[in-house]
Amino acid sequence: MLNFDTVFVWLVRLDLEVSEDRMLRWRGWLSEEELARADAFRAEANRHEYITAHAALRAVLGGFLGVSGAEVRFTARGAHAGEKPTLALANGLPDVRFNLSHTSGAALIGVTSGRELGVDIERMRPMDDLDGMARSVMSDAELQSWMDIEMTKRQTAFYRLWTRKESYLKAIGLGLYRDVHQVSVPVSFEPRVDACSVKDLAGHGEWMVQDVNVPEGFAASVCYEGSFMPEIRMTTLDPAEDFEEVIER
Repeated sequence: MLNFDTVFVWLVRLDLEVSEDRMLRWRGWLSEEELARADAFRAEANRHEYITAHAALRAVLGGFLGVSGAEVRFTARGAHAGEKPTLALANGLPDVRFNLSHTSGAALIGVTSGRELGVDIERMRPMDDLDGMARSVMSDAELQSWMDIEMTKRQTAFYRLWTRKESYLKAIGLGLYRDVHQVSVPVSFEPRVDACSVKDLAGHGEWMVQDVNVPEGFAASVCYEGSFMPEIRMTTLDPAEDFEEVIER
């Protein structure tokens, strides 16, 4: 049951083979906008990953709302691509807040009630200009802490920082339309098992961010509105199984 004291997080495997019948069924769940985004990918693997991630989101939300994934509908997006869609809810249904992030091979879904949240997952790939990327997204305080880390560990530390920061940007619904240099999150090579506050010079209330356990080669974080991080309950979804049957179990 959804409440203020729990954040439900679903890790979705996107690197597993899915039958064509199931993929066709999931396509039928998506909106015209989502289908257009999926079909814009040139590579079939990327299209399948997008469809799987968005079908998983609908299955998860449908489970909480007591409807099928095909029945889940969203309101129109805002003026900016980073702004968050919301559920088109009927009277009497719970105040569901959610967020989706996907990268090559995996997706992350966060769901709670009554307060905003954001999630982000990234596959940690080598970068040609890691220092340049760090300077483009880090605050002065973050950059100084990051430069103090051993050079061989900086790439992993960068991705951990970025998922923390991106989960916050997604939580406030501004994405990259926000000046990322004004936002500071913890910097570390190791994942953080405790929640930490986000510092934003522009002031968007109180927010907490915490890393979540994902497979090696990925980094992922959850950001939650408020001065504390509630319990995080994490589940893995395998697209080789029917999402709705797994969620019902």
